[in-house]
Amino acid sequence: MDTSHQFSFAIGNWFNNLGEASLLGLLMSVVGVGMLLYTLKSRRSVKTAGPRLATADEKIALLEKKIELQNSAMSLLGERVSALEEYLEMIGSRQQRQEVDKKDVRFYQQAIGLADKGLSAEELAQRCGISASEADLITMLYQKAH
Repeated sequence: MDTSHQFSFAIGNWFNNLGEASLLGLLMSVVGVGMLLYTLKSRRSVKTAGPRLATADEKIALLEKKIELQNSAMSLLGERVSALEEYLEMIGSRQQRQEVDKKDVRFYQQAIGLADKGLSAEELAQRCGISASEADLITMLYQKAH
C-alpha cells in the first residue's frame, strides 16, 4: 500500500474508533472555529469599510464649508476677469493710438517723389520726418527700380 492509502485507512480507523460523543465534540469544534474565522473577517471588513456615517448636522457643516470655499474661488475668478477686461481695454486703446499714428500712404508717396528727384536718405528723413531706416529703404527701392 502506498502512503496516501495508508493515511486514508488510518483516518478511517480513527473515525470508526471514536464514540458518538467524541465525534459530536469534534464536529462542534470545527463549526466553532469556522464561526470564529467568519466573525474576525466580518470585523475586519467593517473597519476597512471606512469611518462611521456622518450625522445630518455634520453633513450640513461640510456642505456649508464647501459653499464658502466655492464662493471665495468665484470671488477670485471675478477679480481675474476684471483684470483681464482692463488689460484688453488697454490693448485696444493702444492699438487705436497706433492706427492713428500710422502715416498716410500719401505721406510715403511724397517721400518717394522726393527720392525720385534725387534726394539722399538723410535729406528724406529730415524733410519728411521719417526714420533713417525708412528713408534708406525708400532710396534703395527707388534706385533698384530705376
